[in-house]
Amino acid sequence: MTKSNTLLVVAKQPAPGQTKTRLCPPLTYEQAATLYDCFLRDTLQIMRQVPNVQRGLVYLPNDAREYFHKLAPDMELTCQRGMTLGERLDNLLTDSLHNGSQRVVVINSDSPTLPAAYLSQAFDDLAKADVVLGPTQDGGYYLIGIKQPQPDLLHKVQMSTPHVLADTLALAESSGLTVSLLPTWYDVDTIEDLVKLDNEIADINAKGKAPATQRWLSKTNWRNQQADLSRISLIIPALNEADCLARLLDEVPVDLIHQVIVVDNGSTDNTGEVAQKAGAFVVVEPRRGYGFACAAGVAAAEGDVLVFMDGDGSFVPAELSDLLKPIAQDKAELVLGSRTLNGSHQEVMPLHQRVGNRLFAWLLRKRYGLNLTDLGPFRAVKREVVLQLNMQEFTYGWPLEMMIKSARHQMRILEVPVTYRPRFAGQSKVSGSLRGSILAAYRFFRVMLRYGL
Repeated sequence: MTKSNTLLVVAKQPAPGQTKTRLCPPLTYEQAATLYDCFLRDTLQIMRQVPNVQRGLVYLPNDAREYFHKLAPDMELTCQRGMTLGERLDNLLTDSLHNGSQRVVVINSDSPTLPAAYLSQAFDDLAKADVVLGPTQDGGYYLIGIKQPQPDLLHKVQMSTPHVLADTLALAESSGLTVSLLPTWYDVDTIEDLVKLDNEIADINAKGKAPATQRWLSKTNWRNQQADLSRISLIIPALNEADCLARLLDEVPVDLIHQVIVVDNGSTDNTGEVAQKAGAFVVVEPRRGYGFACAAGVAAAEGDVLVFMDGDGSFVPAELSDLLKPIAQDKAELVLGSRTLNGSHQEVMPLHQRVGNRLFAWLLRKRYGLNLTDLGPFRAVKREVVLQLNMQEFTYGWPLEMMIKSARHQMRILEVPVTYRPRFAGQSKVSGSLRGSILAAYRFFRVMLRYGL
């Protein structure tokens, strides 16, 4: 019996609030789910253009078969198996090979304008290579093809990171596998990606590309949708701040803030219990790191504007309105609370912290022309901006990464003066010790070198 070539696509049933949420806002959850349905339809059409292959769709969740049968009645349907993405990919590739396929190629469902020629080329390349990969611009891959099971490539590489492709190539090389790389393409995960897609299919030379997606984009005025600034989420990362939180949360203006989130970043005291008792929504993020805590807060936030504030009481919640005003007036996307503009930092901030602040503010001014005075963590930002920035620094360098990437994306950044007062209790994890300050400075320098230079 002649073995076949098999082309598979991995997909999830669109569901509002669970599909393409990084596009929200400006898209609503319902719009994002509908758009992904269009992506799926266009991806299936691309697959149908590839000759001499068996086509299949591997789906989630388990009860979505009826939806996908209506969408792709001409394709074999299989439910995904496995806990992680790597495990699921390995299962579907290996199962297909064991069921008689000679070469198996799997693609994602997030690239509705992917050229069908790339898929045909993938099968051709497998005649001489052990593995074929289609790189994406964000450091991952849109396609993987094999002709022998390769579980290590999928189990030993951490998926959904900016270095998936690099890690996979390194592992393949150490295993003695030959790899063929297809032309680079892009997934549509962020607003920037969606703008690129919209521009691509609006081009006169792209007529007929991604018809379902093109129809949706042409009739939806998504670029001009405005965020609802009445929905504001206050995110407070907290590590062992039980003695400060009750008093701080009592100061939060309830008429201004839609949602208060306290992220318990692995506390050994009763931080979470105190925050919950005070009426905050508590998120537990056991991975230590200021950036991890902020990212967990963003994931839980419902508001279209996010405010970040320390949980030690050093900032004054009553000044939230000053921080939010430039965003409400459409003068900025990112507003930073400066502790130095009104001089309130002089008696509270240690000398070494003041010197470090001046140094990094100077570097940002020299590199980006940003006339900033402080790198303080008290800030307000549009949620869509945070999602666009694809934050990767999960330590104390998280605020600096936000500033650098916002500048690179030409976001409008403003400072407003804020009060800086002694913390309510305990000792600062950063400025309270020389070791903490040196570690924070090291993280800042690392971020500056990684993104700023």
